[in-house]
Amino acid sequence: MNETPTTVVSALTLSGITKTYPGVTALDAVSVDIAAGRVHAVLGENGAGKSTLVGIAAGSVVPDAGTIGLAGREFDRIRPAEARESGLAIVYQIPALAPSLSVVDAVLLLLPASKRPSRRTAAAWVTAHFERLSLKIDPHALVSSLSLREAHLVEIAAALASDPRVLVLDEPTEALGPEETAWLFAQVRGLLEKDVAIVYITHRIPEVMEIGDDLTVLRDGRVVGRGLVADFTADQVVELIVGRSLETTFPDKPAATPATATPALEVLELSGPGYDNVSFSVYPGQIIGLAGVEGNGQRRVLRGIAGGGATGGRVLVNGEKISTRSRRSASSAGVVFLPGDRIGEAMFGKMSIRENAVAGALRAAMPGGFVRRSREYELTREGVSGLAVKTPHFEVPVAALSGGNQQKVLLARGRLGDPKVLLVEDPTQGVDAGARVDIYAFLRELAASGVAVVVLSTDAVELEGLCDRVVVFSRGRVQTTLIGDEVDERAITCAAVMSHETASIEVARDPRRRSRGFLAGETQAVVLLGLAVALSVVASFASSAFLSPLSISQLLAATSVLMFVGLAQLVVVMTGGIDLSIGSVTALSSVILSFFAQQGIGYFLVGLVLALAAGAAVGWVNGLLVTRLSLPPVIATLVSSIAVLGLAQVLRPSPGGAARADVLTTLGLAIAGVPMILALAVAIAVVMWFVIQCTRGGRALRAAGSDPVKANRMGVRVPRTRLLASVTAGVLAALAGLAVYSRSGIGDANAAQALTLTSVTAVVIAGASIFGGSGSALAVAAAGLLLQTVTSALAFLSLGLSWQYWIQGAFVLFAAVVPLVMALVRRGRSPGTRAG
Repeated sequence: MNETPTTVVSALTLSGITKTYPGVTALDAVSVDIAAGRVHAVLGENGAGKSTLVGIAAGSVVPDAGTIGLAGREFDRIRPAEARESGLAIVYQIPALAPSLSVVDAVLLLLPASKRPSRRTAAAWVTAHFERLSLKIDPHALVSSLSLREAHLVEIAAALASDPRVLVLDEPTEALGPEETAWLFAQVRGLLEKDVAIVYITHRIPEVMEIGDDLTVLRDGRVVGRGLVADFTADQVVELIVGRSLETTFPDKPAATPATATPALEVLELSGPGYDNVSFSVYPGQIIGLAGVEGNGQRRVLRGIAGGGATGGRVLVNGEKISTRSRRSASSAGVVFLPGDRIGEAMFGKMSIRENAVAGALRAAMPGGFVRRSREYELTREGVSGLAVKTPHFEVPVAALSGGNQQKVLLARGRLGDPKVLLVEDPTQGVDAGARVDIYAFLRELAASGVAVVVLSTDAVELEGLCDRVVVFSRGRVQTTLIGDEVDERAITCAAVMSHETASIEVARDPRRRSRGFLAGETQAVVLLGLAVALSVVASFASSAFLSPLSISQLLAATSVLMFVGLAQLVVVMTGGIDLSIGSVTALSSVILSFFAQQGIGYFLVGLVLALAAGAAVGWVNGLLVTRLSLPPVIATLVSSIAVLGLAQVLRPSPGGAARADVLTTLGLAIAGVPMILALAVAIAVVMWFVIQCTRGGRALRAAGSDPVKANRMGVRVPRTRLLASVTAGVLAALAGLAVYSRSGIGDANAAQALTLTSVTAVVIAGASIFGGSGSALAVAAAGLLLQTVTSALAFLSLGLSWQYWIQGAFVLFAAVVPLVMALVRRGRSPGTRAG
């Protein structure tokens, strides 16, 4: 496979690519030629420019200079969707799957349009595709419910389904175990037979030596080496990457511990969800590794020691039993746990290096509970000592650092926590070769100081070089313990793999994840409708007039207003924003209509068009302020709300513009007692529900709201999606103005200001996430009916206006608490995870 082909066909050509960020040149005139039917490894330390380079090829990053040659065309820049249509598929180091989408929706959004099945057959198509790949993942599961490993497998499967001509794999095996890695390599070899070009980015040199044909090495944004993989040894590749010779990657191991020594950590017959009767010891100066095929209990054991749900057994630190009932109790006993998901679980991404480093030693950093910046700097310097964190200063947000430097800051926090036991999950995941040397030396130094160090890793080479003893797990139990000279890559891999009975990649199915029908997930809408009906029955007992035709007609007409403003707010909230101009736009719309309703139906229709256009214009301005000027949505819409309200008051300083009789008659039309304006609101809610749930635009809306960065990588044009959402909200708010005017028959600039708060209330009661990405138009419509039923029923129940706010507040609390209770119930009923 390493022989140079007689004829090389370029599948992807990057020429003179330059990309700069403030103060940093990420890429400096980089050129790479990727040949069809070959694996081209792109190597370099974190921050060398690898991910920026492939991001430019995939369209998620815009270059400052250079060209991209793909599918016989040359681009100055390329959009993600355009790259996919041209035959390029990419699997990112952090899966680009929006959390609020289902697996089916995520796969469909990742596929080019030419390869995408119809919505009706999508679930069956994805299921069949997963079965062909031996992946047992529920297509109806939410992405947010997947583990990092499952998400990687889904994104790899989506890339394979796109029938790519170029496949980019960015650190594809970081979250995978040995079996999944072997499965991936088998898929890669199958693609090579079809003449597909593979761009392979990894820190794992043995993988490059095993599967690579060509390589390009980047350092500080420049190409420092290229050629055939067969012409390099592993040591030469590492030297190219770090720019210096590495005499040794792993520090020397200490001499054997005397048999009379007291263990620094003893785990005795520990049991919990997914593991049983686990025992091992860590002696002073030792580093113990936990290994096994992913999902066999070793990760749960590590978290169990850290206070994550152990149900039986004992944990002793320096001979004394400690409590592992909770993270807090374990931490107070000197157990420090460093999760593998650095930004997602372990660190505060937007906070500085200083704040993250001292987070585990707040008492020392803040004596008396008051911030002492000088003390924090002193501790931070102490924590990162010897770790060579690359940063201009300690006030840099930790999320801006490379993966290796983030891990070093996390280790510094562990050191400052004065640990007796240090539990480290995936210590070098996403970390370059040079940083690994520093991390290994740090862990060995900490162990030598008397700290019991336990490392969980899926890299057998790492476990061999770093650990004095390796405990291998299978199906939640200790399969074997390797000591001293027994600790080598082959023995670790054999012990892990030989105990596993199947080679297929299995992800346990959760039957509750599966959709149960066309309207599955609309429980909130049904509950809200039920509450509205129940409240109506109560009110009818208090006064039979509540259910009179006139009363019901007025209730339904008023409901249309709340439905329109709720739907307007929903479409913005789903993008992760909030619109404070809803009430002002509603008022402006009713004022505009009041100038035309005095002239008859024909003029009124002209006024309606102008009102809708005004709403769209306000939404367009809101969208531009958010997408072009990067103003927070609250600020942008607050400014526009004040301006729009001022305009409405200028047009109508006092209420006026009474409608002609024929206009009022038309606006008050009803069919079977149902006002036409309500029928319009319900119809729009149904259309919105269909668009959000069943169209590509709806998937884009949900993806943009749940995670804009991942949505962009999935091919969603996030700014345009947000702009369209703002314009849609403006139009819906203008329709609310029509509903307001149909009830009053006059224009009043001050009549709709409370509707902004009401729109937010309706969205919250409907169960939409205020952080974006999810929401149901049907539930919002039902929430509008419930809120209006509360208001209308108060008069018949002889209750004061204050009760309206009490009851609405109770419903908001109900809407917030019920999902939490349901999640706890599901967690309590979920069966124990099988270790195998």
